[in-house]
Amino acid sequence: MENEWSTPSPEDADERSKTGRKPDSSKLLSGGIKSWWVFLMKPIEDFLIERKFRPNVLTITTLVVSALAGWFFHLGMIFIAGVLLLAGSTFDIFDGRVARAQGLNSPKGAFFDSCVDRYSEVLIYLGLLSFFRDTFLVYIVFLIVSCSMMVSYTKARAEGLGIDCEVGMMQRAERVVYLGVLAAFNFLGNIVTFLMGLESRDYLLKLSVIILFLFSFYTSIERMAHVMGKMEDAGNGETDGTAKAAD
Repeated sequence: MENEWSTPSPEDADERSKTGRKPDSSKLLSGGIKSWWVFLMKPIEDFLIERKFRPNVLTITTLVVSALAGWFFHLGMIFIAGVLLLAGSTFDIFDGRVARAQGLNSPKGAFFDSCVDRYSEVLIYLGLLSFFRDTFLVYIVFLIVSCSMMVSYTKARAEGLGIDCEVGMMQRAERVVYLGVLAAFNFLGNIVTFLMGLESRDYLLKLSVIILFLFSFYTSIERMAHVMGKMEDAGNGETDGTAKAAD
């Protein structure tokens, strides 16, 4: 007689994803890691669905938690900020999955979620700007804000032109994971430097900021090149650079 019970697996959690399959991998973040994280958080997700939480409530929760993360960055409480950052990103995953499970997903909800995501990131970087205000890294954080906005803009503009733009190694998920994880483990870096007789200068957090800048800048250029290449292939490219699209 076959066992009626089956052991849950990460693949079970993929059924509620946007594509209904395992998340795509990037050069900086494996799709398997994304699946495992969603799988580990699935009991919370099931609870939210059973209690019929509205997706927009979860979207606003992401904004609030991101604001708290930014505030703790401002206070220099890096570990708490990193944990809150990862928690906020989890709520951001939940809103779409809960919406699909309840049959409430819509273009309006997706648009609202995307807009709130941008505000959430700005609040996080605002805290980092304050934390690094007396160092040269304040300029790096400002450049991260600019590059991350360009990463989002190039995709939105491309999709408005009917061009797929699912490319780039440092998208929002990667930015959140790298900043959140390195911030959460920043204290370990401080312990190591202390044991080495060096000053504890938050090297892991500084490393995360540099990584975010370099790869966000690269991704924005990568997306521009991808879209322009697609337009050239379709015969829609302008070679003299004089044609301008309305903003």
